[in-house]
Amino acid sequence: MARLTLDCYLASLLTMAECIEAACPAVGVQYSDQLVRVRRRLAYDYSQRSLVDARDAVETTLAGYADQANRYCEHQLDDLRRILEALNEVEELTKDGPAGVAERIEDVRKRLMGSKELVSADNLTGLPNRRELERQMKIRLAGEKSFCVVFFDIDEFGLFNETLGRGSGDQILKQVGERLSAHIRAGDVAARWVADEFVLLLECDVDNARRRAKQMAQGLRGPYSLMQEDGEAKLEIRVSTAVAECGPGDTTRQIWMRLEEDFHLNNPAAVS
Repeated sequence: MARLTLDCYLASLLTMAECIEAACPAVGVQYSDQLVRVRRRLAYDYSQRSLVDARDAVETTLAGYADQANRYCEHQLDDLRRILEALNEVEELTKDGPAGVAERIEDVRKRLMGSKELVSADNLTGLPNRRELERQMKIRLAGEKSFCVVFFDIDEFGLFNETLGRGSGDQILKQVGERLSAHIRAGDVAARWVADEFVLLLECDVDNARRRAKQMAQGLRGPYSLMQEDGEAKLEIRVSTAVAECGPGDTTRQIWMRLEEDFHLNNPAAVS
């Protein structure tokens, strides 16, 4: 009975995560991921202490999501006001003849192109972001070929931010992004999923994907050069990996469940 109750709770956490992301993708992604992480920990450690920690984490996550979603809606309203003001400017420019209108339209076009780039790229690493990764994944799932998804998680990344400062953590993430970009092939995709997690889409079979993931994990260890106030510092990191083979008929939810299972199977130290 206790296990059945736990399974229902775990399923509810996953449903909440999906609803949060669907309701407001621009904000919900990071909070959805936090709920998935809570679920991941609780699935393999459901002691009384873990249940209490999970309850507190869920409350904090939902409160943070509510606040950020509200701020996002207010920001969207401000954008709408600015668009209306721009339209008023265009209306005024029509009095100056076609040249004035064309100049204004070109300006708006450039802004829209810049916005498109921001929507698809991670602003820290320059890699495709989570939204673009999911778009690329859906394209592949709609095709006829199988492919593999590789997940990388930097072990104990929070300690780097706590001991070295957030700026040093950002330097590590940028260098990780550069190394992943240098090791992918034409047709592959390397993206920053969220925080210290990266995901790759590889056009190969699962055996080759595991071999390549192992090689890339070794290449990601270091050393990393960090510029700090007292000079340059060197350090190494460890990464945990997971691999899932995917193909036509799969859903993104099934893929993440496979990755989660593979992650716990191959990285027991990271789970604990």
